[in-house]
Amino acid sequence: CPPERALWLRALCLERERIANHLWDLGAIANDAGFAFMLYQMSVLKERLMRTNQQLFGHRFMMDRILLGGVTHDLTQDGKYTILSEMDWLSKEFERLVTIYDRNSSLTERMAGTGILLPDKALELGVVGVTARASGQKIDCRIQKPFAPYDQIIPKITVLESGDVYARVWVRIEEVRDSIRIIKEILNNLPCGNIAAEFNQPLPDRAGIAIVEGWRGEIIYWVQSGPSSEISRCMVRDPSSVNWLALERAIIGNIVPDFPLCNKSFNQSYSGCDL
Repeated sequence: CPPERALWLRALCLERERIANHLWDLGAIANDAGFAFMLYQMSVLKERLMRTNQQLFGHRFMMDRILLGGVTHDLTQDGKYTILSEMDWLSKEFERLVTIYDRNSSLTERMAGTGILLPDKALELGVVGVTARASGQKIDCRIQKPFAPYDQIIPKITVLESGDVYARVWVRIEEVRDSIRIIKEILNNLPCGNIAAEFNQPLPDRAGIAIVEGWRGEIIYWVQSGPSSEISRCMVRDPSSVNWLALERAIIGNIVPDFPLCNKSFNQSYSGCDL
């Protein structure tokens, strides 16, 4: 089992990833409604986070930072203050842009009532993540299956009922706000200790499962060992593999120019369906 500090650092990286991708989505959705200004402004905020990731964790997207038994990079005291300062800056800049976003009537009118996925259909399809929470489903595996530090730092779950593009935008806005709060709490309560534990070879013919609330939604990994403790089977379920069907339902009755707007508000992964 990874040390507690490693689990908290994993959560820190996860929340930074959530913020960065939500920022991009918010900008891209506005861009598909003809409001390119927001894409440029949100891109500036995302780029700042990416550069800090590179500085502190050695990779802009923090790929390969998690290893069996822990993480590859620790966070120094200076690194902690760097992120705390960044979160203060980000919160101020983000709220300025949210005000512009919400007061632009031509933008909000394009999003409201567009690409509706009603709660009963969302439940029937079993959607996850932002898509689910914007359509009345109170699901988030950080709450349902809490892993450290989410057993101590409880995420705020924003659930809306309208199921339209506007709802999916607003869920993202609230999640950015909450991720900033979570990151600050992680840094202010980060436990001491090692960042990795010794990895023990798995026993033969065993299986394990991991569930994480990624920025798109619930990600599931299932791995089975073979008779020589090698990896025999591996199954990955990306949230996009269940959410694509919801996009098909949401675009019914919409005009053709609204398809890019609907599509981007779901922002599913093509490769995620091929895993």
